[in-house]
Amino acid sequence: MTHHFYETCAYFTAARYMRTVEGLATQTFQPTGMKPAYSYIMLALEDRHPQTVTDLATTLGYDRSSIYRMVQRLEQRGLVHLYPVGKSATVDLLPDSAAFLETANQCLSAWGQLTDAKLGPDKAAMTRLLTTNNAKLRS
Repeated sequence: MTHHFYETCAYFTAARYMRTVEGLATQTFQPTGMKPAYSYIMLALEDRHPQTVTDLATTLGYDRSSIYRMVQRLEQRGLVHLYPVGKSATVDLLPDSAAFLETANQCLSAWGQLTDAKLGPDKAAMTRLLTTNNAKLRS
């Protein structure tokens, strides 16, 4: 019996793809000194700040507890301030975040160029399909 999950299983193919993407993204975002997820938190805060941990988790698709742990690490590095507001925690950028954000934006641009070059015209359609299918699975 031969299994066909190598090409037909959504779990297996998505996980294999993500391992490849994670490796390339980690290399690309290496100048920040942190994993890519930290840059995306900072970039989301650059777009709109302050934000609650819940808002960041919703925007980025992470569990609240994961965002909270990552934000604590960013706070330890002096990049953000985490403070309670009622029953939630709010995150805001600190002045020392400017240099990190400059590097993160450069890495994001390099990531876009790398994926454009490797994926070509399939990138936009694939990204739309992943976004759509993610929404279907989450509902």
